[in-house]
Amino acid sequence: MLLTRYLKLKRLQLIAVCCCVMQVATVSEAKSNANSKIRPVAVDSIVLHAVGGPYCKHGRVVYSGAPGDAHRWRIFFEQHKLLGIHYIVDRRGRVLSSISVDRVANHALGWNERSIGIELVNDGDGREQITSLQWSAALELVKQLIVRYPNVTASRVFRHSDIDRRTFGCAGARVKQKQDPGWGFNYAKFIELLG
Repeated sequence: MLLTRYLKLKRLQLIAVCCCVMQVATVSEAKSNANSKIRPVAVDSIVLHAVGGPYCKHGRVVYSGAPGDAHRWRIFFEQHKLLGIHYIVDRRGRVLSSISVDRVANHALGWNERSIGIELVNDGDGREQITSLQWSAALELVKQLIVRYPNVTASRVFRHSDIDRRTFGCAGARVKQKQDPGWGFNYAKFIELLG
């Protein structure tokens, strides 16, 4: 059984390399930040994020945007004093690792110790669609992680918006704080393809 899982993982890695869909930095290149620690429990879930998100400015909900590529955002997360992420997938389908998956990344309140966080470089505003290269790279990455972590199944791949219900006030209204990966990401189709 272990040999079968190993061969399946190697086949997925070969497919990703041959198609030039994924360019994942090796684990030895993965960094940590001041808040990452050795993971105390087994990984049992994956959380999908978008870099951009909502906030209130002059009584209006606006989105922070997500300029740049995976490299820019890896630097951002690795220098951040609080936040962290395991993988970043940019619009061109480039995948970079940040905090090593054997360490905790501070990316989803209450889920950090048990989950792997994947950040999609996207405005998260529902208008910007996930690119086809980004979609394919994220799908292949999640498939590889499911092979690597037996407690993770398609039903354990969550949107950040599914697990964080916090809100903020803006012009007298309550607004969902964590909307990512956003309406531009077809989550139902993504989960179906993980099948």
